[in-house]
Amino acid sequence: MATPELSKYMEQEYEVECDGQKVRLKPVKVWMLAPKGRRGVIIGLFKCPNGKVVRKAIGKAE
Repeated sequence: MATPELSKYMEQEYEVECDGQKVRLKPVKVWMLAPKGRRGVIIGLFKCPNGKVVRKAIGKAE
């Protein structure tokens, strides 16, 4: 389950590239990736219509 800050990212659609085509999809899962000493990035996991799974950075941590 996504935290309340990340749940807003789950509801939006993002443009993702699947097999050379740009498709608008909602993420299946969202999480924050924050390496030590650096600002965090919000990562989204998307499932393309052909079954392929793609990760994409969809935001920056506040």
